[in-house]
Amino acid sequence: MMMKRFVLAVLLVACSLLSWSQRQFKGGFLAGPVASQMSGDGMGGWDKIGFTAGAWVSMPFSEKAALNISLKYITKGSKTKRDTINFNSFAYHLNYIDVPLLLSYRAVGKRTALDVNLGPCIGVLVKQKIVSNGYDYELNPPFRSFDIAAAGGVTWWLSEHFFFDLSFTTSIIPARPAPEVVNKTNYYEYGNYNQTINFTLGLSFGNSSVE
Repeated sequence: MMMKRFVLAVLLVACSLLSWSQRQFKGGFLAGPVASQMSGDGMGGWDKIGFTAGAWVSMPFSEKAALNISLKYITKGSKTKRDTINFNSFAYHLNYIDVPLLLSYRAVGKRTALDVNLGPCIGVLVKQKIVSNGYDYELNPPFRSFDIAAAGGVTWWLSEHFFFDLSFTTSIIPARPAPEVVNKTNYYEYGNYNQTINFTLGLSFGNSSVE
């Protein structure tokens, strides 16, 4: 119920921005692969490959600055490399609806444009499970319903309506708190932190102002 209210609130805000900005706004869709890991899980490595897909809108403040809001489904988690001796496998599977709120600064060239993006990202947990040797297990303790993260990246406009986006996100607070913290000076002992690298291709229905 909380997730539905949150998504509805984001959609209402996005619609309000579109109505307010009228001709100035642009928006579209994006999708692509995601590499993820979790700090604090003891495994390490960007071995879990997933995907993300969703929609975005942008409201410009000036010719070079804008606020970008996305609503996208994304898979996160972590995975061990397959044991070549006994073939054991283990992975955290986490599905979220992410809402990045990014300030964007544009550097425009003659035939292309590059946007630098930075801001917070709020994720709503949709599903969580552990998959070990092909079997599903519940997580104990479970992950929080929300993932509060920081996001940053660059968007390269391939043309007026198509772009490639490379972005990185990392949890600011633990997505799953540790049951007990022994060394309180160690940031990663407080729990698990989601981290993702997103490679997305996007489509714009507005004017990207590429010269």
